[in-house]
Amino acid sequence: MQLIKTLTLVLILFTSLCGSTMLLAQHSIAREWNEVLLEAIRKDFARPTIHARNLFHTSVLMYDAWAAYEPDHETFFLGKTVGEFSCPFEGINYRSSKLTDQETAISYAAYRLLKYRFKDSPRAEQTLANIEAKFEELNYEPSFTDTDYSTGSAAAFGNHLAEQMIAFGLQDGSSEEVGYRNRYYFPQNFSMNPAISGPGFVYNPNHWQPLSFEVFIDQSGSEIPGTALEFLSPEWGNVVTFSLTEYDRTTYRRDGFDFQVYYDPGPPPYIDIEEETEESKLYKWGFNLVSIWSSHMDPADETLWDISPATIGNIPNLPESFEEYEQFYNLIEGGDPSLGHIINPITGEPYTPQLVKRADYT
Repeated sequence: MQLIKTLTLVLILFTSLCGSTMLLAQHSIAREWNEVLLEAIRKDFARPTIHARNLFHTSVLMYDAWAAYEPDHETFFLGKTVGEFSCPFEGINYRSSKLTDQETAISYAAYRLLKYRFKDSPRAEQTLANIEAKFEELNYEPSFTDTDYSTGSAAAFGNHLAEQMIAFGLQDGSSEEVGYRNRYYFPQNFSMNPAISGPGFVYNPNHWQPLSFEVFIDQSGSEIPGTALEFLSPEWGNVVTFSLTEYDRTTYRRDGFDFQVYYDPGPPPYIDIEEETEESKLYKWGFNLVSIWSSHMDPADETLWDISPATIGNIPNLPESFEEYEQFYNLIEGGDPSLGHIINPITGEPYTPQLVKRADYT
């Protein structure tokens, strides 16, 4: 989630920059292509890691296509080595006007990359048609595929950029070349069918267990092929990063593969099936809390909570030990020891109660 927030901020800043230097009376060309990308994501499988990468790669292309014409700005990808990939760049001069060439390079780069990345999307026919429509609306020529920008052709420059990013993506550790399939990670437990009572056969309760369905529809409304869901991107710690460093990384070895974890928070509590350890007690308590609190989401539950600042927030102390966790959370009723706030500092009056169903709030 933090990655997606970071990439979104980068793109917002970039499109704002382009908006101030490109098209003042309308959306910048970067914003227009970003909208095309977001619509393609909505029509694709709900896979946030893959689309965070699509957002990042597209924003890199658009930024570099703009920065290449700006002597005071540095490119990210062009003429640099990112990971183990070197992207050649000999420099370019604009032939018509700088603004026109920047917009042309951005459009050709975005067009080529998006067409490639979404060609196998579940709604590829709609997505590709939308990409084509935007390109033709801007009066560009789809049949122009030349990548030799030595003549100063902005269109060829955009094609070159996309060609290099596509090549980069095929070796950046994402396994894009095999449909982002996991190469080394395999679940240790058999999948659980929610339609059947019980968890099925669990070999190791400290490891993830897949769920299996006759039909599974994801958040984007796409039917997922197969019956058991795959773990999403467990090997993506090996994908080339753009800001994280080796000093942020912890390496775990499993099944002959190095799994890289950035900003490792440490392991969760594990259950010991041989004896009752303190860690096992914490595991069971957490499992029990999730089960009980899940019942609070029953829409038939008439329990009302005041969710105004009068009762929510202003917690005196956060828990630091297992015993304090048990005291901190109200296992049966839900909630924590919030003291709330007596007075609204803006109005000087008490907060008005906001009574809602606990099920709606939780």
